[in-house]
Amino acid sequence: MKRTGVAGLLAAAAILIPIAPATADPVGDMFGSASGSLDSGSAALGSSGDKVTHYGKLGRKDAPNGVRSINVWVYNPKNARELSPGTFPRNSRLGVRWNSIIEAGPIVDGDECRMEVRLSGPKVPKEAALFKTRDCTAVKSYFFKGAGDFTIRVTDTISGASNSIAFSVR
Repeated sequence: MKRTGVAGLLAAAAILIPIAPATADPVGDMFGSASGSLDSGSAALGSSGDKVTHYGKLGRKDAPNGVRSINVWVYNPKNARELSPGTFPRNSRLGVRWNSIIEAGPIVDGDECRMEVRLSGPKVPKEAALFKTRDCTAVKSYFFKGAGDFTIRVTDTISGASNSIAFSVR
């Protein structure tokens, strides 16, 4: 049986690390790292020696969980057809997917966070307006029956890092 060295394992692992495009996105800069694709992964490239891009409000450098920023995307698990960029049909399951990033770039994938996920928009039920979890990287979805403009903000209350996405339902 052939053994694979550390270099081989690292090369194999590098294939599995999702990387977002390195180009600037004015909409993303305004609303966070928003993307229609759920597989775009993190914009943090720390392990390759490239400059790390952090989105949203940065967390404290001395935060005990190390979270420096949060990447967010519109979560569309049923692949609802976008009517136009960032606009989805009524009766769709949508939400937010996020990952937390440390200063150097790697994703925090554990339960060291204290995340608050806030949904705002027209006629949001009180029980849906705030969701709390310890997951640093996760998803939260909602079912949208009615039309309107919505924002979902993800905040790590330990580090202070936060980011949000905005989208419409028509």
